[in-house]
Amino acid sequence: MPDRVEPVSGDQIRSILNFAFGDAAAASVRPLTGGSINSTFQVDLRDQSTVILRIAPSAAVAASGPSWLTPSGLRREQAVIALARPALGSLLPRTIASDFDHTLIDREWIIQERMPGVPFSTVDTTLPSEERAAVWIELGQLTRRLHATTGACFGAPIAGPRFDRLSDLLRNDADGLLDDAGRFDLPTALFRRIRDRIDELEDIFDDNPGPRLVHSDLARSHVFVDRDSPGHYRVSGIIDLEFGRFADPRFERLVTSFEWGNAPMEMKEAFFAGYGRHFGSPEDRLCLRVYVALALAWSATILAFHDRRESLQGVIGQMEEALARSE
Repeated sequence: MPDRVEPVSGDQIRSILNFAFGDAAAASVRPLTGGSINSTFQVDLRDQSTVILRIAPSAAVAASGPSWLTPSGLRREQAVIALARPALGSLLPRTIASDFDHTLIDREWIIQERMPGVPFSTVDTTLPSEERAAVWIELGQLTRRLHATTGACFGAPIAGPRFDRLSDLLRNDADGLLDDAGRFDLPTALFRRIRDRIDELEDIFDDNPGPRLVHSDLARSHVFVDRDSPGHYRVSGIIDLEFGRFADPRFERLVTSFEWGNAPMEMKEAFFAGYGRHFGSPEDRLCLRVYVALALAWSATILAFHDRRESLQGVIGQMEEALARSE
């Protein structure tokens, strides 16, 4: 499996598929690459349909990983999908079967429909400019609809701590990451600067419209697109919501990705035209840069956990740059 994701045995997969569909229902099973948390498989069934099997890390592996890694992410995702369904409707995957009680194996698992189309990341740069901009505008509109979903407190809807103030949620994130830095031999002084910066900007963070639902990991790889009847690509699915929570809309990965330079800058205006807001005030910029540093800190901890040290230097340099720009 990629990135040293916890392995799953063939017997475990067979027991799950037999439980969900009956004996000999599956024609083929193949692992999907690119993930670093769940074990994910595409299952082609004998009735010609295709589903996705996702298996969470075990409690033991999650406990050995970064502070934010949880064995209950798939269960949490179901709560996030239920909250997001009024805003995003059929763009969210339908659950076919699940087990969060370790009935079959010692890990949570879920079987979901495969969303139609292809990941946006695979076709984005190949599209004609007008069609590409139309998809980014639509993505901005959908993101704004998601963010219009309000909550009573900040944090995950289930399987995670919740807070009355945004700054307390962010401090909790930063404290966990600082502990991770010590455990994984990362530069603790840099991680401590994130915590300090949250304290310094506490009043700005807490001047917000209240808890809003964010995907947290919304990226082109988690957005599916498919051709409509005239032959133009449209958004057809949004997947991998296990880190969704109530936070600040500026916290959304696609929003911070423009600040980070990790999204195509030529599509920035299209996205925000659809979203209806640019987050361009001085206060917005300060918050965004801290969020970029937090996102990079998460990346650094998962890289260290998977012993991918060759990629760490660049991420640490980007963290330093984001924090310097926030000061």
